[in-house]
Amino acid sequence: MENLFNWSQPARRRCSSRGKPVQSVHEKPAGIKPATKVVQIPVHSVSSVPDRSQKPDELAQAEAPDRTSASALRIQKVFRGYMVRKNVKRIMSIRREVDEIERKLLFGETAELIRRDEMERVRVNETLMSLLFKLDSIRGIDSGVRECRKGVIKKAISLQENVDSIVSGS
Repeated sequence: MENLFNWSQPARRRCSSRGKPVQSVHEKPAGIKPATKVVQIPVHSVSSVPDRSQKPDELAQAEAPDRTSASALRIQKVFRGYMVRKNVKRIMSIRREVDEIERKLLFGETAELIRRDEMERVRVNETLMSLLFKLDSIRGIDSGVRECRKGVIKKAISLQENVDSIVSGS
């Protein structure tokens, strides 16, 4: 049987649909050297003042990065404010739930039930733990958000200790 692929023969030049030669990725171009042109880029510090001898068009181009960075800073400020408000809303909703559990424990509705029923104690502890996990998932972008979150965490932990003391006190 005749060998369909003769590897010893040189590869045929392939052409694109436009008739231009196509080079394989693995083939090296013959006689072409990569360009080694060195380009110097002028570096200016942020505090450097543009030269007043420039034309108005050149001044506008020099001030464009300043406007761009100012716009970027404004966008970042707005986004951070949005994230802070969003996180504080989440913390406050969790705080309302913790306050509701505290109210039930203080007015004795749940305290007697916790003393008598093991399942009720487990339910309250699981609810508090799930609220603590939700608080842990909130990122503290701002120091105010972190402090608010810490306060709610301390309150939830103290409620867990109160539930344990109710059980051990009976």
